[in-house]
Amino acid sequence: MGASLEEMVAGMGRLERRRAMEAYVTGLLLDGERKSIEPMAARLVEDAGEVEAMRQRLQQCVSQGTWSDEALRERLPRKLEARLPEVESLVVDDTGFSKKGQHSVGVARQYSGTLGRTDNCQVAVSLHLAGTRGSGCIGMRRYLPEEWATDAARRKAAGVPETVGALRKWELALAQLDDALKWGVRKHVVLADAGYGNCREFREGLTAPCLPYLVAVPGQHKVWPPGATPHLPVKKAGAYGCPRTRFVDDTQACSPGRLKNWRASCLRRSTAASAGARAAAARSPPPSPR
Repeated sequence: MGASLEEMVAGMGRLERRRAMEAYVTGLLLDGERKSIEPMAARLVEDAGEVEAMRQRLQQCVSQGTWSDEALRERLPRKLEARLPEVESLVVDDTGFSKKGQHSVGVARQYSGTLGRTDNCQVAVSLHLAGTRGSGCIGMRRYLPEEWATDAARRKAAGVPETVGALRKWELALAQLDDALKWGVRKHVVLADAGYGNCREFREGLTAPCLPYLVAVPGQHKVWPPGATPHLPVKKAGAYGCPRTRFVDDTQACSPGRLKNWRASCLRRSTAASAGARAAAARSPPPSPR
């Protein structure tokens, strides 16, 4: 594990900063429900008197250091693609993190697929490289709900930069895909559930850089083969309408014979209904005088 951590933090500058980041990553991997800095610092040292010093080191590293995380994020996908055998796809997903309070960035009452319900949580959009023999996360960006994006006081108190806006989840996913391609990840097939596949803008965003994709869509979507030209049926003068097909293509257009038979069927039903109504009226007793 030591060699992997050392490779991860390479290029972060001074030795003290690299060691602090190694300790921070180790704290995230250790057992324990709370992953904030203070409880992690307590797990990382054996002597209780050293907890405060470790807390300060971690705090300075992750919140006050001037290092850029882009070099780390760029190194990770290249490493995974080189070492993970049989990479086949880029998987888009989102993850919910249950929260009790209201002060963590992006926390709100919202749906979480991880929890399987609407609850108080944070949500992050993630991107993964995956194959038959393994997978790895290469990107994760927190989703900022509208109530956070428009609350200047809340953003300032939590330290959210002014440049961070209320991007929708599919926009966060496309941004991470753009980064991955920029860093040299190959154009694998993109997989996503209906939360993303149902969005036309997301699908068009995959088509623009020629990314193949396989995404889920709701069952009511209509699909035509390539080259088809679906259109609304032409309503002819004097016709009652067309058969119950909202969209048809050229191979399914109403022939004159089918249209004639359909009109005759409608006329027979209408005539039968009128005759039945007249017969029912004849059988009814006359109304009693007031």
